[in-house]
Amino acid sequence: MKKILLYLILITVLTGISNNAVAVYVDDLDTTLLLHCDTTNQVYWLITPDDNSSGRDASTPILDRANDGSGFDITASPELMTGSPKGGNFFRFDGTNDSIYCTGGWQYDDVDNLRCDFSIRWLGLPPTNNFPLSALVQAAQWRCFLTSNEDRNQGYILFLTSSGFFSSTKMLDSNIWYDVHFNIIDEVATLIVGDTTNSTAQYFNMQASQITVGVDIYEPDNNSRYFNGDLDEIRVGDIPEPYLFTPCYLLFAFVIYHFKQ
Repeated sequence: MKKILLYLILITVLTGISNNAVAVYVDDLDTTLLLHCDTTNQVYWLITPDDNSSGRDASTPILDRANDGSGFDITASPELMTGSPKGGNFFRFDGTNDSIYCTGGWQYDDVDNLRCDFSIRWLGLPPTNNFPLSALVQAAQWRCFLTSNEDRNQGYILFLTSSGFFSSTKMLDSNIWYDVHFNIIDEVATLIVGDTTNSTAQYFNMQASQITVGVDIYEPDNNSRYFNGDLDEIRVGDIPEPYLFTPCYLLFAFVIYHFKQ
């Protein structure tokens, strides 16, 4: 009976950990920005709340940055849409001038790791030019884009860092949601798009900057780089310490010890 009870405790705890691992992101102190893309507030310009429920300093995601990057334009706001596969709503970017400009943004210039997560569904590929790019989530030292394959019937995700471009080999079809997870740890970058993982060595030199979504941070007036599609559950931050594993190890040690009694 004692061993059965221990098994039940172990299964319950591990099930809870597994469920947390696939749930919508929860804010923590290592997060810089977390957008659930569910609500907006009409003040002077449109603002969507940053989930700073952990008590960290909040960023201010403003939804209507002007085309030329000099100010704000109430007409340049991504539309709030219902029916997100993550629950709640999501933002639709029209590919013309919709953008999110996060004041407060990335505050750290001395970290050597990064995580960036979001869900994407593209509806239109970048315009045809020498290097077609649609801006997704960006800060000064890392920029994420959607680009097109040669046949222009699929897209794929790439990141630009100090080391150059790093692309996913996962081809994305239109009107389908994909989860994107990008991290850099000890100068190794890992990019997971859908069910495909790519890794490479990446030099990383972070500096404090704003965070932009849907617009190129270095070329805000480049109309060809606005994103046409949907984004949800956007998270940017430092890599937290692996504190989650400590309870697991203690639990296993507890179970093994009692099994031997």
